[in-house]
Amino acid sequence: MFLLRHGQIHGHEKKRFIGGRTDISLDDVGKAQALAWQKAFSEIQFDAVYSSELKRCLNTAAIICPEQNIQIDPVLNEINMGTWDGKSFDEIREAVPLEFERRGRQIDRFRPPEGESFQDLLERVSPFFNGCIKKHQSQQLSRILVVTHAGVIRVMASRLLKINPKQLFEIRMDYGHLFLVSTMPAGYTPIL
Repeated sequence: MFLLRHGQIHGHEKKRFIGGRTDISLDDVGKAQALAWQKAFSEIQFDAVYSSELKRCLNTAAIICPEQNIQIDPVLNEINMGTWDGKSFDEIREAVPLEFERRGRQIDRFRPPEGESFQDLLERVSPFFNGCIKKHQSQQLSRILVVTHAGVIRVMASRLLKINPKQLFEIRMDYGHLFLVSTMPAGYTPIL
């Protein structure tokens, strides 16, 4: 399975909470990243291509696989940041400093107003990945591309690699970053 973070987006240079409610397009660099992956994957015929429903993922997937049916699943959307979505870190730090600080201490369980925690996100996306893995293993399909978001990839990587969820942001990734999942590690327990 190929897990790909979408390409770079417009306004990426400003530190803000961009979650599942903020639908931002790729910028020129993001489009170039997707074209580079299109070229890199040109010899691969994917058995299935899945994408978040947000433009930044859909556009990345469409550029990479222009002739492939892309299966859109909102379960793959980025973490819902609730009322914080789209706001800068500075805005939130100034408006609700204690909540901002608490998020830093409890990154795995903190839920902004009307939003999700990373634990909520893990519980949302795990059934998709468990089902996808089982379905494609039973059909002996191995070339699966999933274009999604940093939060989704981080929670799945932390689960698969048995990393403490409080260390999510130690999993570094850039826009257009690719992760390969070849087999499930020994002791992996699906979350259903």
